[in-house]
Amino acid sequence: MGVLETKRVIRQPKRRRMLRHMHMIRVCVSLFALVVLTTVLGIVVYVVGFAGYTNVDLGELTRAEVYGYDGHGTVSTSTVVVPGYEEFFETVSVEIIEPKESANGQLSNGDKVDIEYGYDKQLAKQLGLRVKASEEYVIVKDLPEATVISDEELFAGIDISCEGIAPMVSVELNNNSTDEVLKTVQFEIVNPKNNYDVDEEVVVKAVCDAEIFAKNAYELENGTLESTKSYKVTATERYVSDAEMLPTELLEQMRAAGAKLFGTNPGDANEYGLRIFSDAGQMYTTENKEYTFRFTGTSYISSYFVCATPENMEELKNHYNDVRIAYDTAITQSDGKVVAAEAVVIFRNIVQNEDGSISVDLDSGEIVSVSRSDAQIKGLVRCSDDENYTSVRLER
Repeated sequence: MGVLETKRVIRQPKRRRMLRHMHMIRVCVSLFALVVLTTVLGIVVYVVGFAGYTNVDLGELTRAEVYGYDGHGTVSTSTVVVPGYEEFFETVSVEIIEPKESANGQLSNGDKVDIEYGYDKQLAKQLGLRVKASEEYVIVKDLPEATVISDEELFAGIDISCEGIAPMVSVELNNNSTDEVLKTVQFEIVNPKNNYDVDEEVVVKAVCDAEIFAKNAYELENGTLESTKSYKVTATERYVSDAEMLPTELLEQMRAAGAKLFGTNPGDANEYGLRIFSDAGQMYTTENKEYTFRFTGTSYISSYFVCATPENMEELKNHYNDVRIAYDTAITQSDGKVVAAEAVVIFRNIVQNEDGSISVDLDSGEIVSVSRSDAQIKGLVRCSDDENYTSVRLER
């Protein structure tokens, strides 16, 4: 019995150790299985979750362009919008970070320009977007040397046309350059006027398009995008501005030509007859339902030279000068009734030619008023109600 007891004492601890060992193995296996299961589940969740997002790489969707010329380079960017996500791309910002020593637009070969992206993260999440927006950079290179344009070259294609008679000359500009870049230059007159005089200075300003010049490596000699040049107004004829310049012979020709405008055939005065007879309280008659008003003749009263005032030149929309001739006349009709009146004839645009001679178109005379009121006729020939003109009586 003692031997048996001794053997039991020896075997019992060994069994317990084996049982504990087996338990540890089972625990380890269970833990390992749990870890494996957790890992697998995590991967599945990640893959499933990842598959539910749309990947957007702003770096791949953004194109950086370098243009200009060495010392005046520009970096610009454009981003492709993924269809269906326009709302998100409206929040995308692309920031160009220039080197400290150079501003964008004044970059040189070798300059490094960083590009950073910004966007609405909350909106991206709501739309199911997984956005990659890594900071990038662009190295400026291959910028050419600039083509320097002098003022002479810049204005070489400008055609300045002067039309009209001094001092009422109009000026127009046309860019006739054959250079594709210089064709885009905008030319304008500084402080433009409606009317210019001979030898008056016209300043023309050229304004260059910064982007077009940069992309084509063009640069103005003065280092800016603007330049000016002065031109002189030219004209071969000038309107007469002094009554003393009018030859007596020309005045007599105008008076005679004016008198011929008062037709003496029935109907020649119909334009004025109704009003004149009405003003005089006279009845008017017709023949075959037609009015028969005509002038009975004319006699010269006086004439005036009318000229625009220099201070009101810009307000003028009509002619610069004229000669106004007043006549005594009368209008009659078929029944023999006669109404006395006065009339005014105007000859416009008396011109001094290049050779110094004075001329006017004698066929341009026009009856501008027929009235029974002497005051009205005097006011017209003396420009009483027109501050843009002054009149001088011609005594000859």
